[in-house]
Amino acid sequence: ATDSTTWTIELASTNAPLTGPCKIYDRQQRLMLEGTLVDSKMDGTWISFGSNSDKLAALSYRQGVRNGPVEMWYGAFANPEAAGHRKLEGTFVDGDYEGTVTRYYPSGARQSVRVYEHKSLKSARWWLPNGIEQPATQAMAEADTDHKADMAYLAKLENMVVLSLTNAQQKICAQLPK
Repeated sequence: ATDSTTWTIELASTNAPLTGPCKIYDRQQRLMLEGTLVDSKMDGTWISFGSNSDKLAALSYRQGVRNGPVEMWYGAFANPEAAGHRKLEGTFVDGDYEGTVTRYYPSGARQSVRVYEHKSLKSARWWLPNGIEQPATQAMAEADTDHKADMAYLAKLENMVVLSLTNAQQKICAQLPK
């Protein structure tokens, strides 16, 4: 799903600024993203779906900025044995992680716990799949890698919305169901 000109975006209206429910479909008309726009910005809960219609991520926005809970799940395509298992849970405040972010292995075992305070990583713990906790220095290095991967993934989802608003075929649904 890389060519946004082949996507379809369902909107309540094309009147600017765009406000209301929004659904984005790939070229096979499979739902990729669903959420709400307020003044043409992501707002409220947005959900990302895999090609098998499995929920991959749910995250919250306020006026286009990540704010509120975030959850991610393993998808059936990449991890068939773990499909639907929780991958990550945490919270954003004003665009940055705040508080505890927990990542899980496909098995469901805890992989890492990161603690953020005032937009900074304060501590991290990391376990091997067999449950053995690793040294703090290694945990911090893993936390940095995981943080970068999380941000890249979420930026990709947000970019899909931007590309859809610009390039996708628009479909108006006056009473778009939530």
